Amino acid sequence: MDIDKKNNGKFILDNLQTRREFLKLLGKGLGYSAILTSLPGCGGGGSSPTPVAQIPMASPEYVTLKRTSFGVHRDELASIQAIGINAYLEQQLNYQNINDDNLENTLRTRFPLAFQTPAQLYAGFPENTQDINVDMISATQHRQIFSKRQLYEVMVEFWSDHFNIQLLNGLGPTLKPTDDLQVIRIHALGNFRDLLQASASSPSMIFYLDNFFNQAAAPNENYARELMELHTLGVNGGYTENDIKEVARCFTGWSIRFPNDPDGNPGEFIFRSTIHDNNAKTVLQNTITSNGGQTDGIQVLDILATHLSTAQFISTKLCRRFISDQPDEATINTVTTAFINSNGDIKDTLRALFASNAFQNTSDLKLCRPTEYLAGVIRSLAPDTNYPTDNGILFATAQSILGQLPFNWPTPDGYPDQQTYWGSTGGLLNRWRLSFLSFANVIQEINVFQINYNAMLNGANTLTTIIDAMINNILMRPISSDDKNFLLEWLNTQTGLTNDTALPTETIDKLTPSIASVLISSAYFQLR
Repeated sequence: MDIDKKNNGKFILDNLQTRREFLKLLGKGLGYSAILTSLPGCGGGGSSPTPVAQIPMASPEYVTLKRTSFGVHRDELASIQAIGINAYLEQQLNYQNINDDNLENTLRTRFPLAFQTPAQLYAGFPENTQDINVDMISATQHRQIFSKRQLYEVMVEFWSDHFNIQLLNGLGPTLKPTDDLQVIRIHALGNFRDLLQASASSPSMIFYLDNFFNQAAAPNENYARELMELHTLGVNGGYTENDIKEVARCFTGWSIRFPNDPDGNPGEFIFRSTIHDNNAKTVLQNTITSNGGQTDGIQVLDILATHLSTAQFISTKLCRRFISDQPDEATINTVTTAFINSNGDIKDTLRALFASNAFQNTSDLKLCRPTEYLAGVIRSLAPDTNYPTDNGILFATAQSILGQLPFNWPTPDGYPDQQTYWGSTGGLLNRWRLSFLSFANVIQEINVFQINYNAMLNGANTLTTIIDAMINNILMRPISSDDKNFLLEWLNTQTGLTNDTALPTETIDKLTPSIASVLISSAYFQLR
């Protein structure tokens, strides 16, 4: 920063110089000195930041919240510390007992297109396409930030990626809102078999993967391939090209009603028996007898949902989400067994995962994804914010900078959940730029939400006490003495201020946004 040292350390902001110094700071310390060499594109090729043990470990309660929510909120940290980790997780698993009516009512009022039926949305299509996109993203981001059902929202995002559908795709904008409400959100903590069938008969999925083209005279294999590769067995799950062809035949006739259909509303599921292949099929060595009609597809779903490869594939993905990029085989086996024994009950499967040593006894194994980072910033910096009316910054920054806009991943595999994708140098730089540009200068001016720095500081008025107070309130976890000293030395250099000199209010008001920007950009905040 350019500082007028003769004028009591008052700041004269120069964005270019400030940003350069800001990025230089982050590249040298604040946790990144311990992990940058192991991040892809930063001098190393590892998928997990193995030197992370050099960073002081956060409390088990903090780590649990970081993994099972969209960022640590001080009230939830106090709650989990009071009732214990197991009780908190059980409370979150039973999400229907957590009252979130105020949020849901607000979302229905502010983002109504995210709750409308395909027929309602088609009435204004395609002129309403971008409005649907904004309402869907905005409702999702508000839930991630403000919902009390945080684990549930994590699982909604997990299954939205697992059964990914790009919203901006043909008739997709009119179909995806119902898929979100009736497929993903209803079954996110239910039973996998039910979720699988809801997805298979979802008009949104049928349209996205072209199954409405699938007929006996000209089978379309798109859905059959993704059903086995991405939704159930996994790419190495033991199926063959012939299995793909046979599954495609089983799903001939699974279609949707299109606009101007005189017999029903657009966007409804319909089984068209006249184009179904009624001959016998063989799927994974199981015989599907002839003339089964729609039950052919249902039998396939039964076969796939109970297959060992499916249990292993889903369990591995869950372990990757909640533990690390490379979860150990013993933990995967434990979770797989729970999945099988519970017939795909998602809550029971998660209970086994949360009880594992790998979940309970490890810390800080991967960087959070952009959606977690964006929501976590607000949950940490402005925990008392109440559903801001202007959602523009949430939408715009995620879209233009962070690269994980809900419902906008273009291919059926969904947004990656591995550090090799999100932990590149460019990915980190984007987060650092966002935190600097948004929070050093912009947030207070546009009044999207208010950051109460005075409450954080509670009277602190020296660099040393200000840093301690902001670490305690923003990070809510310890940092190394080396990193604290590194930050203080940087501030000394940039401001000309000494560590223990009492500072005037005006100087404190200028300092706090920049310190907040540094803390939310640090590895301590970024790690899941």
